[in-house]
Amino acid sequence: MTMLGGTVALAAIWMTFAWMTLVSTQFVSPEQPRTMVHHALSDGDRLDIGLLNGEVRGATEAATTFRPRHGLTARFEDVPQEHTEALFSLNLRFSEPVTLSGEQLRTHALQALSGYVTAVEPVHDRSDLWNVSVAPDGRSSVQISLNSRNRCGQPGAICTQHSIPLTNRPTATVPGPPLSVEFLDATEYHSGLDRIPVQLVFSEPLLVRSRTLAILGLQAGAASLDRLRRIDDRQDGWEAVLIPESSDDLVLTVGAALDCPDDDPGCLELRRLEVPASLLIPPATIHLTFDDGPEPATTPAILDILARYDARATFFVVGRSVAAFPELIERMVNEGHTLGNHTWKHDDLLQLSADEVIETLWRTQLALGEHATPCFRPPFYRFNAEIVNLAASLGLRMILNTGDTDDWTRPGATAIAANIVAAAEPNAILVLHDGGGDRTQTVQALESALR
Repeated sequence: MTMLGGTVALAAIWMTFAWMTLVSTQFVSPEQPRTMVHHALSDGDRLDIGLLNGEVRGATEAATTFRPRHGLTARFEDVPQEHTEALFSLNLRFSEPVTLSGEQLRTHALQALSGYVTAVEPVHDRSDLWNVSVAPDGRSSVQISLNSRNRCGQPGAICTQHSIPLTNRPTATVPGPPLSVEFLDATEYHSGLDRIPVQLVFSEPLLVRSRTLAILGLQAGAASLDRLRRIDDRQDGWEAVLIPESSDDLVLTVGAALDCPDDDPGCLELRRLEVPASLLIPPATIHLTFDDGPEPATTPAILDILARYDARATFFVVGRSVAAFPELIERMVNEGHTLGNHTWKHDDLLQLSADEVIETLWRTQLALGEHATPCFRPPFYRFNAEIVNLAASLGLRMILNTGDTDDWTRPGATAIAANIVAAAEPNAILVLHDGGGDRTQTVQALESALR
């Protein structure tokens, strides 16, 4: 009995210990899940799986709880950089498998602006990754969006098999083919004073307000944009009016990458140009040239006037005067003027032999030294093909004129000034004289014309 009693007591102690152990694990019944354990996935993918009767079963078979830490989300992947008006595709990825079929996604959930969704197919039979085929409606950019009802069970609602609804609304935009733009009816030169209208015609219509295009799409250099408006309510053409701000080259540029602003819901996008398009309008420049100098009685006064109006000129100088008045040559160069060859002593080149032509031109080049240029002008404008070829053998090219002021005839300062203004077309080359006689009228006329 003593031994039996001890055995019973020991068994009782063991049963009490076993009962306490079972209580500590909260074992209740096979119908209820006991403690919860986690499988070895990342925190973002972790699922709760029930422990029943000491066995871990598959998540799809025995889990009584199946809830992701975050809601169902979606995003578009492998979005093309642009379309070519042909069918294209992109992928739609969900964070969890969804219950809708590809046809249901196509008809109820996916929308396309400027195009339409033609097919939605699972990738490798997966219900969380779908390939979406889209047909563009012309050249415009296509915007694809995913929409879903919030409440699972409604037609078109995107949910997991555990009724977790989609929480975001992703979109993707596929730009159409690049645009091109032409600048029409632009003036060839600008005066620095007058407004300049320019027409911009794009290769296709743009869904954009004029103000948006002006702010995001256009840049003006050496000018300000005074106005931008559509041409006769066209969707592909605008007229820009520019105000020059200096006498520099005026540049109007349409940027290569244009995007819609967030506050312009009527604009799908501004599209993109093949390359940035620029229009350059140079200033209406006239080239003042002076022959027969330098002459101490006239040249300094002409240089003073040119400096006062920030003008530059080309002086076709006589070689022996270069040698006689080097200080005037230095002043011309220091003040930004250009020097050309007018022979050694104002020779009539048609009266000289070939060797003499070479000698008078080359001697003048040597006198000019480091200030020499490849330009020459024949005195009295007398030349022939042989003279042109002889000059070319010395590296010289002949520069004539497009307008004559007749100042050498001394018709009066008023007449000379009128001749200057009348001949002052863009890129005109005007000839005056600062040597070879009394040039008082030329000095007075130059002041009047530049004023």
